[in-house]
Amino acid sequence: MARVEFSNVKPEIFLEKVQNETGLAFQELANICKVHRRSFSDWKYGKCLMPLPVFNKLVKISHVNPPAIKILPEYWHIKEAGRKGAIARNKIYGSPGTAEGRSKGGRITCQKLYSNPALARKLGFWVRKKINYPQKSSKLAELIGILIGDGGITNYQVRVTLNKETDKEYVLYVVKIFEDLFHLNPTTREEKDEKVCEVVVSSRNLVEHLIKLGLKKGNKIKQQIDIPGWIKKNRKFKIACLRGLVDTDGCFYIDIHRIKTKHYFNPGIDFTTYSFPLFLSVKKILEDLSYHPTGEKEHVRLRRENEIIRYFEEIGSNNTKHVLKFSNFLKIHRK
Repeated sequence: MARVEFSNVKPEIFLEKVQNETGLAFQELANICKVHRRSFSDWKYGKCLMPLPVFNKLVKISHVNPPAIKILPEYWHIKEAGRKGAIARNKIYGSPGTAEGRSKGGRITCQKLYSNPALARKLGFWVRKKINYPQKSSKLAELIGILIGDGGITNYQVRVTLNKETDKEYVLYVVKIFEDLFHLNPTTREEKDEKVCEVVVSSRNLVEHLIKLGLKKGNKIKQQIDIPGWIKKNRKFKIACLRGLVDTDGCFYIDIHRIKTKHYFNPGIDFTTYSFPLFLSVKKILEDLSYHPTGEKEHVRLRRENEIIRYFEEIGSNNTKHVLKFSNFLKIHRK
């Protein structure tokens, strides 16, 4: 709405003339002009400018000679309001014309978007997920073993690739371990034409944290991945990591030997890796735990039945397929 700026007289003089000519109080004039009584006081003392329609109405009903005025168009105040707003903003965030001001403004904007991911996504921004940073523990060491075995890390994602049929229950276990440790919600993806199920976690913070824990992005074989040092120094961590490795890249198997007409069934555990440092580390951990591993190149094996039984008792397995196969062996061949 256009406003009136008085040029030669004060607004209060004009309003006094209107009152004198009409004999009406401000409340009555306000009723006629359909405005609040307080508006007349604001106009009188210059707190705000009078709307042009009200000015014309007062001139008409009072028949006073209209004073010289300047008509300000609608939105006339926007430029000044913007100037004042910019001054206030610069006091808080610093001048956007300086590197320091731009940096400060950027940091504050990032903080606001980070604290409100829904708003950030609505505005088209990608915001990092908050994660829990767990203490080093057996469960974390086991996950490291799982990731060294069947895991993969890119710039933004962590994936564990499993068999959607034989590892069906183990998939749920892997999902839960991510939830428990990092308070994240992984997704699972299945390939229609392949027997593959992927547990996927998209989180840049998680990727960076796992790198700090000793894992690597990209091809594990080319980089000759190994068990992180903090795990090797702790007996409980070594056991947990070994469990994760064998649950993913290991297997329980049965050797069948025939001597004349009699068949002999002997259990075995085989861990396969194409990383020589990892091969040496797994073999060393088993030896430190008083096992007698055999194998060369990419295979580390346990062949002694008493040690395999002790393995399932001492180290154990969270992959149901290994546990069931071992249990069935004992039931059928060791009654």
